Amino acid sequence: MFCSLDEAIADFRAGQFLVLVDAAEREDEGDLIVAAEHVTGAKINRMLKDARGMLHLATTEDHLARLGIGLIEPHNADPNTPRFGLPFDAVAGVTTGVSAADRAASILRVLDPEAGPGDFVIPGHVLPLAARPEGLLGRQGHTEGSVELARWAGLFPAAVMSEVMAADGSMARGQQLVDFAREFGCRLIDVEQLHRAARRSET
Repeated sequence: MFCSLDEAIADFRAGQFLVLVDAAEREDEGDLIVAAEHVTGAKINRMLKDARGMLHLATTEDHLARLGIGLIEPHNADPNTPRFGLPFDAVAGVTTGVSAADRAASILRVLDPEAGPGDFVIPGHVLPLAARPEGLLGRQGHTEGSVELARWAGLFPAAVMSEVMAADGSMARGQQLVDFAREFGCRLIDVEQLHRAARRSET
C-alpha cells in the first residue's frame, strides 16, 4: 500500500487522498490528506467521518499572513509543535461555518488570489497550520510534508488534513494505518521519503 513519491504526487495532483505516515521514532501517526485545491464538502465529510481527527488546512506562513490570519502564540510548546493559526471562516458563501460544505467554501476562498483580510471572519471553524519556512528541511512533520506534496504536484501549496484515529479513539499506528488506507481506498507514503527528496533537491 505504500507508494513511490511519483505515485503520491500523481495521486495528489488528481485530487486523490493519501495517508501521510510519520516516523516511528517521532509520533508514529498518520494523517489523511488531500490537496486543498481539490477539496469539496463531500471530501471533508469523509475525512470527518472516517479519519475522525482534527481537520486542518496546512499552508505557508506567508500566505496566512497575507490574508490577515495570524499565528497563535505557543505556550509550553516544544520545537516540534505544529504552528497553529487563528481559526477562520469565509465572510461570504457560508452559513454557520461548521458544516462540511461551509468549511470547504472557506478553504477554497483562502486559495482565491483575489482574497484578502476582509474576506475572513476570526474566530471561525477552519483550523490553519503554517508550514515552517524551511519546509521539510526545518521540520519533518505532516504539515510540511503535505504542503510540499502540493507544491511538487504543481498545485497551490496547501492541503487539508485529519489525523487518523483507531476505532477505540486512540491514534492509529503501524498496521492500523495500512488497514485504514486499504479500507478507505487510498495509498500511503511516509514523511521520511519526502524528506529525502527535499534534501536531494537542495544539493
